[in-house]
Amino acid sequence: MNFILKKANLAPLLILCATQFSCELEFWKEPPVVVAEVENSKLRFDELKEIKNKGDSVSKEEWVSHIDAWINSEVMYREALKRGLHKDSTVQNLIKNAEKKILIDKLKLAINDSEVDVVSDKELQEFYEDNKELYRVDSVSYVPFSEVMQQIRGAVLSKRRIDKEKKWLTEVKNNYSIEVYPQYLDSL
Repeated sequence: MNFILKKANLAPLLILCATQFSCELEFWKEPPVVVAEVENSKLRFDELKEIKNKGDSVSKEEWVSHIDAWINSEVMYREALKRGLHKDSTVQNLIKNAEKKILIDKLKLAINDSEVDVVSDKELQEFYEDNKELYRVDSVSYVPFSEVMQQIRGAVLSKRRIDKEKKWLTEVKNNYSIEVYPQYLDSL
């Protein structure tokens, strides 16, 4: 029994030590490298690197150009704030709509994230046959399937995503109280 009590008394001490050790590790991390500053806004090196596609090489002049563009953007943003443009009701509506669109786009990505982008050749061929008129060249000939296969793959995947989104939206709409007042449409 005495052994268990000693172990129980050690538990908080061990937790405290582990917490202290992890804090010390954070303390010893090197601060992020800052490549440019405008007032209290900083452009970190890791943020700058995010604009580069993997495998691409970027010249020093291009990096300088990106930094200059960031500085210009920050200065204009700060000047807009200084002038109170963010308080304008039209601007507030634009910001609200932009935020809404960004969140909706992020949600759509999450919905479609589980989507498998595999389409069988049979599905592609069926789509081609069902929509052959889209590939008509003249009154008797069509663009060969092999030439439009990638285009068809994109169309099939797009249709899948749209169908998946519609199905999801139909299910989720049941969680919300929705009212439509058609009587006001006549005055439009």
